[in-house]
Amino acid sequence: MTRILAHGTFDIIHYGHVKYLEKAKSFGDYLIVYVTSDKLAIKNGKNPFFNEDIRMKMISSLKVVDEVILRNTPFTPKMLKDLNVDIFVTTSNSFNYLNEVCKVIKLDRTKNISSTDIKNHILNEKNCKQ
Repeated sequence: MTRILAHGTFDIIHYGHVKYLEKAKSFGDYLIVYVTSDKLAIKNGKNPFFNEDIRMKMISSLKVVDEVILRNTPFTPKMLKDLNVDIFVTTSNSFNYLNEVCKVIKLDRTKNISSTDIKNHILNEKNCKQ
């Protein structure tokens, strides 16, 4: 069985997230998703609208996802070894150091969609109506 690990904050679930997780699952049999904790998200400069429990529940409800784990710390090779991960799927270029324990696959983000873009659109709509 090929074990895949994907990750993200997943603040406002959108089509780009679904495509990312479906593509990640296509590389193997069992998809584990690390959801970034509130504390780590804030440390990384994000301000999630939904708390970590809600974000984990939303991700776990997707049929393509087999397991969801809250991530509180930066990635280490030991984390992936402990999970017996065969493939790590990401949208970032900064994880090549994990190649020592598994295959790292970088996917492109879905163009013109992100949680930040959605938040900004909602704020702009709200400001236009005031």
